[in-house]
Amino acid sequence: MHDKLKLTSTVLDSAGIKALNAEEWDRLCVNALAQNPFYARQYVLAGLETLDRAAGVHALAIRDGQETLVGLFPFRRRLVPPCLRLAQGAENLYQFSGIPLVARDGAQAIVGAWLAAMVKGSVPCFWTMANMPGDGPLRSMIDTAAAKHGFATHLVTPYSRPHLTGRLADLDTHASQAIAKARFKDIQRNLRRLRDMGELAFERTREPSQVRRRLEEFLAMEQAGWKGAQGTAFRSDALHEDFAQRAFGGDGLAVIDSLLLDGKPIAISINIAKGDTAFTPKCAYDETLRKFGPGMVLEYLVIDRFYGNREFADMDAATTTGGHVVLGLWDGQKQMGRLIIGPGGWRTDALARGWQAAFDGKQRLKKWLKR
Repeated sequence: MHDKLKLTSTVLDSAGIKALNAEEWDRLCVNALAQNPFYARQYVLAGLETLDRAAGVHALAIRDGQETLVGLFPFRRRLVPPCLRLAQGAENLYQFSGIPLVARDGAQAIVGAWLAAMVKGSVPCFWTMANMPGDGPLRSMIDTAAAKHGFATHLVTPYSRPHLTGRLADLDTHASQAIAKARFKDIQRNLRRLRDMGELAFERTREPSQVRRRLEEFLAMEQAGWKGAQGTAFRSDALHEDFAQRAFGGDGLAVIDSLLLDGKPIAISINIAKGDTAFTPKCAYDETLRKFGPGMVLEYLVIDRFYGNREFADMDAATTTGGHVVLGLWDGQKQMGRLIIGPGGWRTDALARGWQAAFDGKQRLKKWLKR
């Protein structure tokens, strides 16, 4: 266990983050108490070279007595009106988890070192982290350390995120307990219809050259669909496409699932993983085949693969709001939200209330604009 007296913390700028030892960072990501591949080296560096180039991303790096990296808390400095200095966990448009990387061994001491840096003023004493679980071992440790230092925590903007838990025995049990009968019949009907059109196959690849090939096909498929029409596909902006190529196209992070019809992808799902939990941040399907539900069929075959192979312990939908196509397919949900932490008192309480109020206001505006 890491002796809390031997832990040291250093604030890094973007150049310092890029200079971190690759092997140590990868090891920390794999062995983190709470997994977060969105803070994996490949993913963070992809952002720093593209979307986050001018975002002022910093990180609090915590090392043990052997100078090994055991904690990484990426953040951006913000000034919240009227004059509140805030650290906002790194969260570009494609980072769907704000969970800091905390080594499993000695995690409580590492979290304590982060709080100590806040108390000392090395980093702002007010923090916010988006898309944080509402419970779990790391959240409990944060609450414990916060209370010890006289800090308060609040979870605001709550939502439910689909979770394939791995607790059920097999696909048949899952289908009977987690999928509505009408939806299951619809998926089976579309499976038959697609098989009547040609050779239908499921493919999962980690092999780097095949990952890059499928990524290119995903980018083209996404651009050809409704996201391309709305200008929100990766290829709608060269900088965003560059990010996607760097984040998903390298070695060891992306695992791509495809539904193939006569060898050609008609639906693609991009997963990322640095441990035994797979996160599913992006998917697309051939919208010319919409009436055959290729996207839903792929999601079903992913579940089939999950139980048949067990290469992952569970899967996280990586959604940032409630409601998702897999909500009626997967067997569980995670309670998520934005974590606010700061010194106990009215300022932290007001920050939490203000963040929730701003979110509620945006939601009301969206509903009004859709009328």
